[in-house]
Amino acid sequence: MATAPTSTAPTTTTAPADPPRDQRLGATFHRFWGAGVFTNLADGMILVALPLIAVTLTQDPLLVAGLTATRFLPWLLLAPVSGLLIDRVHRMRAMAVSNTVAALTMAALAGAMFTGHLSIWLLYAAMFVVIACETVSDPASRITVVQLVPARLLDRANSRAEGGRLVAQDCLGRPVAGFLFTAGAVAPLLGIAGSYALCAVLLCTIPLVWRRHVPPPGPDQGEDADGQEQQGFLRSLGEGFRLVFTDRILRGNMLCNAGAMIGVNMTVAVLVLYAREDLGVPAALFGIFLLSTAFGGVLGSLAAFRLLVRFGRRAVVTVSYAGMGVFLVATGLMNSPYLAFVTLAGFSFCVVVSNIGGSLYFQTVVPDAVRGRISGASKTIGWGLAPVGALLGGLLGRVDLALPYLVGGVLVILTTFLARRIIADTARLADEAAARLSAEGDRS
Repeated sequence: MATAPTSTAPTTTTAPADPPRDQRLGATFHRFWGAGVFTNLADGMILVALPLIAVTLTQDPLLVAGLTATRFLPWLLLAPVSGLLIDRVHRMRAMAVSNTVAALTMAALAGAMFTGHLSIWLLYAAMFVVIACETVSDPASRITVVQLVPARLLDRANSRAEGGRLVAQDCLGRPVAGFLFTAGAVAPLLGIAGSYALCAVLLCTIPLVWRRHVPPPGPDQGEDADGQEQQGFLRSLGEGFRLVFTDRILRGNMLCNAGAMIGVNMTVAVLVLYAREDLGVPAALFGIFLLSTAFGGVLGSLAAFRLLVRFGRRAVVTVSYAGMGVFLVATGLMNSPYLAFVTLAGFSFCVVVSNIGGSLYFQTVVPDAVRGRISGASKTIGWGLAPVGALLGGLLGRVDLALPYLVGGVLVILTTFLARRIIADTARLADEAAARLSAEGDRS
């Protein structure tokens, strides 16, 4: 049966629309993001590789556990100094140098293994040096994002960076290190060194690295020069702590994070025992069970920007903080590993969303000249409270392994309730500052 010809316009297949040009993060950011992925991959690998190598050198549980404790020491001892450093030097260059030092350290460790001179004490030294480099590169990377994208895209950039970190460090780094270790104990060391080196190389391809560094105006830029340098350094070292404790918003956020840090670390201390003894997770599947946090975190990084746009920063951050506590309590009430997997994923989702939502205040309201020191002070306080939460969790775990989850979750919920005004003011100031910076950028 013939049909009459019809005149139709040529049809074209419509591809998914790209975001408008002014909504794209840009090639420079993505190169920077790629560098961060490599350093996060190395960070994830080192947390698995060095303990595995330690077991080949000693059977003393205390010495092996000490390697993990060494990971915390640089944050406790050096974070304020690192914060001052990244306030005084070119931050992206500091990242490139710190990753280069980390790469050379791991290459030297591989050389010691090749020549038969490796010892547990060299592992300790290498862990300390690499994490000391991380105390520079990690806060510097979060601060540098502000220079790479306009203020209106910071939430999107933070989400992308957090997602890359979780995938590289938790989903890829740890299993890759285990796989390389089966090929030879030196293989993960070479892989870690290569990842840090690639990060440094990528950073050096960004034009911003080679621009002349002009320190932002701040308390360090006095007219006195050489004679006051040492005094200025010592005074500046405590500037971050002084600002954190005297500024109402910074102090309130510090106390809020402190309460959350204690509550969360109460659960971390007993996670292995709770999973194996109460939930019945087999030892062979414990690694898969831990992927719950990576899974939830990645989902959180993908959803954070949309949630912030749809519901507003105040609501999203407040609900995320409270959600952390709710999901911890729910985990403590579970008797199924499958349901606990879901609740731990929900907990990690809330952690990541709250981190992304809260980052904007630090990036837009805190003066650029002191961001490093404030970050260093906050990290020192946070890491200093982690053992307190772990100790409390261990004591409660002696009574019942579910108790740290119940008490820790309630503590996080209570902290959120007490800090609700601080959270609201932080969100308002961050949004106002971002809007002002966006308007200034549009006019320029």
